[in-house]
Amino acid sequence: MADIQFTFTDSTLNTIFPFYILIDENLTIKKFGNSIGKMMPNLEEDKLFTDFFTVIRPFKENITSKNFITLLNQSVIFTSKGIKTLTLKGQFERQQSNFLFLGSPWLMSLGEVSQKKLERSDFAFHDSALEILHVLENQEKNNIELKGLIKTIDTQSKQLKIDKEELNRLSLVASANKNGVVFTQPQGEIFWCNEAFEYITGFSKKEIIGKSLIEVGSGKLSNKKEIYKMIEAFYKGVPFEVEYLHTKKQKGSFRSKINGQPIFDSEGYVSQYFAIIEDVSIEKEKEEQLKLLSSIAEKNSNPVLISDKDGKIEWVNSSFLDLTEYSIEEIIGNSSDVLLYGPETDKKTKLYLKEQIKNGLPFDCEIINYTKSKQKYWVRIQGQALHDEQGKIKKYFTIQEDISLEKEFNQQLIESQNRLNSLIANLQSGILFEDDNKKVLLVNSKFCSLFEIDADPEIMKGLDCEMIAKGVKDYFKYPDHFLQRVNETIDKKEIVIAEMVELADGRILERTFIPIYRGKKLDGYLWSYEDVTIKKRYRESLEAEREKYSSIIANMNMGLLEVDNNDIIKLANQSFIEMSGYADTELINRKASDLFLNNKSKIILKEKMINRLNRISNSYEIPITNKVGEEKYWLISGAPNYNVNGEVIGSIGIYLDITAQKKLEIQKEQLLKRLETQNERLNEYAHMVSHDLKSPLRSIHSLITWIKEDNKNIFNETTDRYFELIEDKVEKMDNLIQGILTYSKVESNKEVTEKLNLNEIVQNCIKIMHIPKNTTITIKRELPILETDHFRMQQLFLNLISNAVNYIDKKEGIVEITYEDIGNDYIFSIKDNGIGIDDKYQLKIFELFQSFSKDTKATGIGLSIVKRIVDYYNGKIWLESSLGIGTTFFIKLPKFHKKTIRHKTTNI
Repeated sequence: MADIQFTFTDSTLNTIFPFYILIDENLTIKKFGNSIGKMMPNLEEDKLFTDFFTVIRPFKENITSKNFITLLNQSVIFTSKGIKTLTLKGQFERQQSNFLFLGSPWLMSLGEVSQKKLERSDFAFHDSALEILHVLENQEKNNIELKGLIKTIDTQSKQLKIDKEELNRLSLVASANKNGVVFTQPQGEIFWCNEAFEYITGFSKKEIIGKSLIEVGSGKLSNKKEIYKMIEAFYKGVPFEVEYLHTKKQKGSFRSKINGQPIFDSEGYVSQYFAIIEDVSIEKEKEEQLKLLSSIAEKNSNPVLISDKDGKIEWVNSSFLDLTEYSIEEIIGNSSDVLLYGPETDKKTKLYLKEQIKNGLPFDCEIINYTKSKQKYWVRIQGQALHDEQGKIKKYFTIQEDISLEKEFNQQLIESQNRLNSLIANLQSGILFEDDNKKVLLVNSKFCSLFEIDADPEIMKGLDCEMIAKGVKDYFKYPDHFLQRVNETIDKKEIVIAEMVELADGRILERTFIPIYRGKKLDGYLWSYEDVTIKKRYRESLEAEREKYSSIIANMNMGLLEVDNNDIIKLANQSFIEMSGYADTELINRKASDLFLNNKSKIILKEKMINRLNRISNSYEIPITNKVGEEKYWLISGAPNYNVNGEVIGSIGIYLDITAQKKLEIQKEQLLKRLETQNERLNEYAHMVSHDLKSPLRSIHSLITWIKEDNKNIFNETTDRYFELIEDKVEKMDNLIQGILTYSKVESNKEVTEKLNLNEIVQNCIKIMHIPKNTTITIKRELPILETDHFRMQQLFLNLISNAVNYIDKKEGIVEITYEDIGNDYIFSIKDNGIGIDDKYQLKIFELFQSFSKDTKATGIGLSIVKRIVDYYNGKIWLESSLGIGTTFFIKLPKFHKKTIRHKTTNI
């Protein structure tokens, strides 16, 4: 059948797709629809698309004419640059040599339609957004007061200043809530649900509790991809939003939209899940084309796999496929040992993994695996068994990390260290290397023979160097001066080169002392003793000895280069020749800096040459370019070179190629930067989600208010009681959301340190709290001024004082606040005459969501926030309590705070 050709004029295209954009292959805007022109007056033709828009999904850091083609054949979301943003969702299609975008605005709320001044005529007739406009028009006509109320509530919620009266009104909304609400364990088992969830599913609470959302609602016609998406979210501990056909207990089903949010404990691990289940059957009939974004699990850079209890692979991410070179069809159903093990895979490690999986235990190890093409690679594997409610193993969740480069680098480092140790062991100088605590790290045979020490050099490791010095002092002509000079040299920590010392038997030794630094940290001291008796008496043998040592140097595995004071090369060993790429004839009598260094590196070398002339040895890193133009990094250990008269005639350097190590360091810095950016985005996303959780509460609150006003004096006592119970639950839900937000901000907020008068902090807390008339709060002693963060201190005292006031059961309530100064710390105390806390609960009350009060509004978050703030400042919190008498909380805080740095990875 022949293709049908369609021709669209500008007028026709504007009618069907009023938000279209036409760009050429150079990304220049050629045409755009009238509606997008209305929303973006600054949009111009013949300007670059990237000057006005940023593609946010799929995210591209830098859009060019070359990589733009990757945006074709998929859903694309991009947003306008500037203060007033416009977000468009649709797809790009190639039109001959151009690209045509067809789509519409991505509107997240009805408010955006009004804010952007959109009308029905701005949309195509087929656009489902018209339904949103229709709702908006009816709402504006029928309830202008409601819009004002919603706007007021939105403004107040953004400013986080909702007063208590407004919160009480919001608590009424639960009675009209038709959405199901559940709380689950981290693995997905439901442990609480509301009545709405029972109603929409047809199941009772007894039939729901203990099961997962999938077990309650999935059926033959349910979208398996969405179900897998929710499973992945539970495994990863991230929020999710899925839609699928939800079955009921009786015949029938409904289209469900499930939003889930993980709740984290103080260690950053998922402790629970909170999910809202909404019946969206009607909405889906009108807006079928709207799709939720896919899970971010596939973006994980590390290979991830899920296997059954026997180790058979059930799912892997794309990173796993990229690393192993297998296709998804070749992976699923097989086990790792069949696909990935090879000749060099360690048998003990294989047995360890097999036993751990068999016994349902977690595992963490490193192992050699093989790709499909039999290429060997190292991975670090971490796995954890997942159990069902009976404790039986259901699956295994495994994360792998490719550590091939790390292993290769460590092996090279070990080999280099072994070569260096071998070199030192065979030197003709007596070498002793001690740490900064004067303990022997290394000693060679020559040192033992010089001082007639009858012991193997290995046995001497760890011995006290002062004891060794006293043991050999009688070998020297002036024993006391020998000990005095050793101590003096260590105290000054200055390099001493070829210092002459005379032995009692007439031999002459040259002693060299070099303090060794790793960065700015002192790593130890290197002593070198060389018998120069023959050299001093028989100078004529100097050249022969030089030839012997030159042969040793020429065959070293590390590069060695000797230059004169003008940087002219005089000697290069074979290893250096191989490192540089130059032949021996191309190096000798050439200036080293001209061959290898750029202008910046020449400045560094000039400084080091001055050090050599001043008899200073040191080590440093420098970038170079070898003969074939490759950029390399060399680690150079350089020292002055002396003639027989002790004059500096140049320098000698030991060269080690550390290019691979530098590349790893650069990769690490890049990864840390990407992680920081990702965490910032995740924090923003968490605040957005928390705002969306409160939006239904605000809407339901309005509905309940109308119901009560319209039916005033009609409801009976039972109905009024139900309203009160629902109000309590909603108020607790609102407090729970606010508490979780506060809990998350303890460490996520940037710290603003200032000098705070804690008396003002406490007084401010008292003002914003509801204090019963029968309760008195007293500051027994004027509190100190502490240099700290205002937000965290106010949260700490607000929660403690509020906790004390809420649990006073006496006719006259007393709360006393004071502190003690104990040197570097303050100990604050908040004492009340309330109901007291049972001993068995005194440790658990600081855990998240642990409340042992009969008050149904208690969330179990307040004291968790206090504990997290105290931990943030490296402090301590404890309590003393007696049932029926009262409780005293003690908080120990340092006067000078140094924030504890914690490394966490948050996945959403």
